[in-house]
Amino acid sequence: MTNPKERSLRMKSLFASADPEVLSKHNVPSPDEQEKRRIGSAAVKSMDRAFVSIEEENKRLHDQLLAAESIIELDPDRIVPSFVNDRLDIEGNETFRAFVDGIKDAGQKLPILVRPIAGKPGHYQAAYGHRRLRACQVLKRPVKAIVREMTDEELVVSQGIENSERLNLSFIEQAFFALKLKERRYSRELISDALGRKEGQRLAYISILTNTAALIPEDLIRLIGPAPSVGRPKWEKLGSLINNRSLSTSQKQAIADVKASSAWLEGGSDQRFALVMQSLDQSSKDTQDSFEVVVGDGIIVLAKRTETTTRFSIPDNRLPGLSDWLLQRLPELVEEFDQSRKGSLG
Repeated sequence: MTNPKERSLRMKSLFASADPEVLSKHNVPSPDEQEKRRIGSAAVKSMDRAFVSIEEENKRLHDQLLAAESIIELDPDRIVPSFVNDRLDIEGNETFRAFVDGIKDAGQKLPILVRPIAGKPGHYQAAYGHRRLRACQVLKRPVKAIVREMTDEELVVSQGIENSERLNLSFIEQAFFALKLKERRYSRELISDALGRKEGQRLAYISILTNTAALIPEDLIRLIGPAPSVGRPKWEKLGSLINNRSLSTSQKQAIADVKASSAWLEGGSDQRFALVMQSLDQSSKDTQDSFEVVVGDGIIVLAKRTETTTRFSIPDNRLPGLSDWLLQRLPELVEEFDQSRKGSLG
């Protein structure tokens, strides 16, 4: 291996016989050569500028495409809710009034998402943002929206965009929404996406939601509302008190009595759930020794037994005069009963 000094001496020996004038002549380009180099350099610079221009144009077009779904203002009265809404009783929610006031004072910060309605120019259907839509309708101001063409499946999945980020959908709102999608024959995978659920065991949870909601009549769910503080166990217990998703006559009467109470009128959704649960639970206990007698044309007479008495409830509006007739005939009926009993004993 040679050292640096030896390599330097060898390099000098290589060019020792070279004429400096010849070398200098070769190193200095001719005027024609200089002109060619100048033109070539200009062409390269021009190409560089062209490439930069193309890149800038591509970026501009890309930014335009990204901004193609611009936010526009629409008449809120020309927008209908999603065909499967994920909200129960928007205006009945305790926080809605404050929500409206917030939009009134600070404006609508986030747009809603809508799709055009086929055959109805200028009319749209909301995918998400139903509270914002309703607030703008109340305030009678345009609603900020993004308009996008969507299939039914894309619309319900788009609802998951907000659902995955929102923590204020109650258990029964999720369950009711999932059941409605199931009734439309959507898969559990799509329902899970629409609810924004990505964690493990998500499909099993969809079954829990739909099975719970299927225990309770739809009109009763809507009557109670979202009940944000009420979770799965209490809703399942309520469902266990109802037979085949249908309220009995006595249960309907119990709920009617509760609705007429001051506690119902003054309370929120959580309080309404508690009142319904209490009334149906008590009704269930009371009707353990109760039964219904169909006497014709679907007319029902209720009979309720305690340890010491039996009471009949006759709908006088549907069977006018029956109560008076029974009262008049009661002595004869009792005598007939006594004779039949003595006959059976003899």
